[in-house]
Parts: sequence; structure tokens; C-alpha cells
Amino acid sequence: MKKMVSNENFWNLHTLNDFQQLLIYQNVHSYEITSVCFLKDGSIASSSKDKYVLIYNKNTFKIDIKIKENKRVCYMNVTKDGILITCMSGTYLNLYEIKNKNYKNIQTIRPYSLFHNIIGMFDDSYSIQKFIELKNGNLAILVWGYAICFYKKKKNSKKYSYLNKFDTKINESSTDLVELDDNQYCVSFCYRNLIKFLNMNLKNITSKIEFELNYIHITSSKNQLILMNKNDLLLAGDYNLYIIDIQKKEIIKNIKFKTIGFLSFIYRLSKNNFLFGGWGNHIEQIEYDDIKKDIKIISNNQKNDYSSFSSHSTIYKISSISVFNNNLIVSPFNNKLGYSSLIIYQYKN
Repeated sequence: MKKMVSNENFWNLHTLNDFQQLLIYQNVHSYEITSVCFLKDGSIASSSKDKYVLIYNKNTFKIDIKIKENKRVCYMNVTKDGILITCMSGTYLNLYEIKNKNYKNIQTIRPYSLFHNIIGMFDDSYSIQKFIELKNGNLAILVWGYAICFYKKKKNSKKYSYLNKFDTKINESSTDLVELDDNQYCVSFCYRNLIKFLNMNLKNITSKIEFELNYIHITSSKNQLILMNKNDLLLAGDYNLYIIDIQKKEIIKNIKFKTIGFLSFIYRLSKNNFLFGGWGNHIEQIEYDDIKKDIKIISNNQKNDYSSFSSHSTIYKISSISVFNNNLIVSPFNNKLGYSSLIIYQYKN
């Protein structure tokens, strides 16, 4: 497989039509896949509610490593240091260092209080929704029904220590976060259709500004907020994309999806280029025009036929997407047997 140097212009010059299906890895997980990502060496990793994290050989795509967690894995990603972090339906995160076919748990982070940790041993309603690696290397951890907890990167280490937190209400659990400026963030709460702007520089940490999004549904995708530039923020809905003026704190455009239907995942490829995943295993490549404040479809994968393993593929969705060195797109889908599979695409050149 020929590798290409990653650059900002690649996705301005190429579309989904420049990729071909490499393989379908069927029934790899026995439950819904929650995340896929690439390790620094190009190996693929997938996590699932079946409590497994799988690491695939980058050349053969066979499973090299199986990590068995005690709880369902809600989210997984890799830091700039190459540390794989898993977020559990319990009350903790695990940090793994992967070398060759071996893995080592280097830290377990427990952001919940001791009370919640004890309950979480028996109750899966407590969960770590997601973590976001900030510009300074620190972590923002979205802790369901409790808080947004910030952890500081230890000097000359791949581990973290507790820094501070922003308490959230039980009925306002945070579902995504984007960093706007130094210690300033926008946070989404999809089950309340609410976003908040936080200024963590204030001694009294409060939501500086907030507004309700009435009669709209923020998508339940793990990616809901995307910062385009210092003025434009994109908010993903179930069937819409909302463009928000950060300075004015108002929605300036509401764009309805005409072809993709229900949005289940959004992945940023470059400055103004995205992949949208939806029901029916449908993927579209979208370009954002920051002058007109609009989007246009560049390409899609409608020509692909999944009937060989799913006679009712329209009810299944793209749950995660990842790209490495511009030559692979990895997208999970759920098949009719209740298992989950991976579809891997290769750049044709």
C-alpha cells in the first residue's frame, strides 16, 4: 500500500471517488462499535460496547491485540503522545501504551467522587462520555451527570493529574466540547438541546452565556461541535447543520440535510472539508464555504452495495470514521445480526 504525506490540501484535491473498498471485516465486535482510530504507527483500533478494544495489524488487518475492559467502552481515541485512552460506562478512563503486540495500562483516571465510584461498580448509568485533548496537552473529560473535569499533563510524563472542574447539573450532562481560546470553551448538551460558553479564567466558574435551541435536536454523535475559525462554529443536529457566530452568540444559518438523512457522525478532514456519516451506512464529503456560510456536497459513497451482508442496510448507521496518511478511511457499521463490522477503504493511487 502506497503511503502519502498528510497535508492540508489533500482533501481539497481528492474525493471519496478516489478511494476503493479494500475489505469488509465482518462481525468483528459482538455489539455496537463506539469508536475507531489509528495508532501512531498506522495500526487500526476499534472499541465497542461489548467491552473489547481491538488492535489490528496495519499490514494484514488481523487482530494483534485484544484488550478486555470490565465495562462497556463509550469512547476511545489516541493522544498526540500515542497513548490510547478508553472511556468507560463505569466511572473511569484507562490509558494504554501500545508497543508491537503488547500493551500496558500506564494510568487509570477516576474523575468521579468516591461516592459515584462505589455506585458505578454496580450501576452503568454513570459513564465517561468523551475526552478532548486541549492545545496545551491537558485533557477535558466529559463526566456524565457530574462535571467537566480538567486534567493537567505532567511534565516529562504521559500521565495526568487533576486540575479543576466545571460542575454540571444532573439533567444537563455535557456531550461535546470545543476549545475556543485559552481556558474558554463551548459545550453542548444534546439531551437538553443546549450549548454553553464557559470562561474557566474566572475565579467563579460559571456559564458566561447560554441559550436554548428550541425545537431542534442536537445529534447524539460523539462529534457535535466543530470550530471552523475564530468566528464560525458548526453545531451538528440530527437533520441539520447550524452555523453559529461565536462573537454574537447566535445562530446565523440553519442548513437542512437533503440527502444524508439522519446524521450519525461527522469527521473533519481538513480546514473546510468533512465526512458526514448517516443512517443506511451513507457517507458524504462536504465542503464548507466560510464566505457564504454554506456547505456543498463534493462526493458520496452511494455506489457501494452492502447487500452481501445486510439485507436491510438502510436501518444501520455510520458510528465512527478515521483517516490516516490520506490512504485509508475506516468506518464501522452495524449489521443485522447485532454484530458490528469494519469497512476499510484504500486510496487508489
